[in-house]
Amino acid sequence: MKVFLVGGAIRDELLGIPFNEKDWVVVNSSHKEMLKQGFKQVGKNFPVYLHPKTKEEYALARKEIKTGKGHKNFSFNTKSNVSLNEDLKRRDITINAIAKDESGKLYDPFGGIKDLKERRIKIVSKAFSEDPLRLFRVARFKSKLADFNFSISRDSLKVLKKMSLNNEINFLSGERIWDETQKALSYKNSSKYFATLKKVGALKYFDGIEKTYSKNLKFLKKMDNEINMVLEKWAIINLNSNHAEILERKIRVPNKISKFRKTLNELFQFIKKKNINEKKLLTSLNKMNFFRNETNLLDSLDLLQKLKIISSRTNKNWKSLLKELKKVKVRTSGLKAEEIKEKIFNKRLKAIRDKKNDL
Repeated sequence: MKVFLVGGAIRDELLGIPFNEKDWVVVNSSHKEMLKQGFKQVGKNFPVYLHPKTKEEYALARKEIKTGKGHKNFSFNTKSNVSLNEDLKRRDITINAIAKDESGKLYDPFGGIKDLKERRIKIVSKAFSEDPLRLFRVARFKSKLADFNFSISRDSLKVLKKMSLNNEINFLSGERIWDETQKALSYKNSSKYFATLKKVGALKYFDGIEKTYSKNLKFLKKMDNEINMVLEKWAIINLNSNHAEILERKIRVPNKISKFRKTLNELFQFIKKKNINEKKLLTSLNKMNFFRNETNLLDSLDLLQKLKIISSRTNKNWKSLLKELKKVKVRTSGLKAEEIKEKIFNKRLKAIRDKKNDL
């Protein structure tokens, strides 16, 4: 039984990037031996185990055989005679196919170290194209490694473009697409993710984004130095899109992120108009749940200012109006619930009329 540290941890260590997650490969072992050593299997049908103490993931060296469409339909050969090289060959790109043994010796059968030095993203083998999710992973690595000026090799670009024409992308689970996307959005240079997908023809998977892509990418680039702003960046790349809601259901975007995107887009539509309809604005504010939770709307105003879509003065005037609307009170003595609602509504309408010329 031999153990090797593999993948992203080695890549990031060689680049001098801090890393937390470690993935390990175990060669010359078996399911029975792993359990005997105290490891716990992750799922019934996957050869990955949790270390009894560190809880880090240890996978049996394996070869994969494609059995159907998408990224899930693979069978595994995890026999004890599967070599380290055979395991590394199934990986996506060369810089992720480097291993290190317990003595610190590096194993690099596919030239990953050279590609790291030459800042190149290159596919390991033809097997890459069997898993369409890898196309999105490469786009994510382009984003993650943008500060190091990595480029995708010419031959790899050809493979990615060919994969984009294949309808296998449509067999991917929405959750996995969102997982790759939210990771990319959490990085600096997240615009590189969408730019890469556009370049290889895969942005079509993101229905509405492709139609508003050019303008929204400019906005997203203004946020490129920001990290961990998934919520804001997702709203920006979908700004003014008519298909965002359908896309969010398709890739299972979390409700909190979807709500912020809706608020930003709704506000953006009003800001574009020269003459605001008071009733429509008030109805929209109720729809956005503003009177119970103002955070999304106020944050949206700040984001639009940061993107230079509105000025600091416009932001201030909107916030002044919203403050006035929240302060509205009426006498309720002897009135029915519907009458109270109507009085509040009318008083808020008047507040909008008084201030809308300043917006």
